[in-house]
Amino acid sequence: MKKRVIILALALCLTLTACGGREDSQGQTSCLGQAAGMQEDAVLLTVDGREVPAWRYLYWLAYTCDRIRERYEENGLKPDWDTPLGGGTLADYARDQALADTALYATVENWAERYDCLLTSEDRAALDEEWAETAADRGGEEAYLDALANLGLDRDRAEELSGVGHMYAKLYALCSTAGSGLAPDQEALREFAAARNVLTVDRILVSAGTDREAARQKAAELFSQLNSAPDQAAKFAELAAAGDDTAGPRTLHPGDGVLDPVLEEAAGTLAEGQCSGILESGEGFSILLRLPTDPDTVSADYFDQQLQTAAENAAVETREEYETLDVAGFYKALETARTAEKDP
Repeated sequence: MKKRVIILALALCLTLTACGGREDSQGQTSCLGQAAGMQEDAVLLTVDGREVPAWRYLYWLAYTCDRIRERYEENGLKPDWDTPLGGGTLADYARDQALADTALYATVENWAERYDCLLTSEDRAALDEEWAETAADRGGEEAYLDALANLGLDRDRAEELSGVGHMYAKLYALCSTAGSGLAPDQEALREFAAARNVLTVDRILVSAGTDREAARQKAAELFSQLNSAPDQAAKFAELAAAGDDTAGPRTLHPGDGVLDPVLEEAAGTLAEGQCSGILESGEGFSILLRLPTDPDTVSADYFDQQLQTAAENAAVETREEYETLDVAGFYKALETARTAEKDP
């Protein structure tokens, strides 16, 4: 989960699909509440005791259903919400994913309370600035409000969701502050990195160029120099810096594409301080050196994993309206509202 909360917060600004209605100053129900037949401000569920209004869950349910529909349409299909999936149905998946997103946001708020990372007056001023900038980009405040209404949101709701992203950023900063209540110890980070096969390597690269055989011979010469050097680590650093890959040591996460899969697999077999043999790939010939991994390079992923685990293990209690909500019926009603708004 790489900064998942902030990514999701941005969704409300980037996913401006069309649907009608919005809650105005007279309290008219938005398209979300109309489609679900719910009171939007009524508590629909709690997450570790935090009350969550119906509109929040419905926002994420609509978001999830939209993403599912888009994936189906990319393949020329329409979603069948009764399709079996993972021991349930496609509708069950959408329901559960929306609940997971809702719980994640509520968990961020719970953590923000616990670690004194709630929004300050400065944060709220930043939200106001973001609002003004985004509204200008969207053609003015009225146009932006209309776009948000298409998501079942008004300004207060949009800023409430964006505010969670600010809380997340403050929590992450606290995680990166030594001695804070969220700062992990180095051993925990090392164990986290090892469990996920995160490793750090340096590389001597001889690019294949236009003469692969000449490059092969050069790689063999460098390998011989390396093996005969009294200080192999120092010699490796010298040859790597003079080679065709000058990026220096880099930390690899499994499947991140930083290195060719052949090289990544070979790196995983090395012990710290160990050099590989000559490895051939499409770009040429490499010699790898496995280095100790700096625990701080995985601190961001560690924080996100801790937050995600807390959200997954949160005590969630749902009201009857959640249990009886018909996902397929909700989304059909939502699409009808969207069509009606497009063609009044």
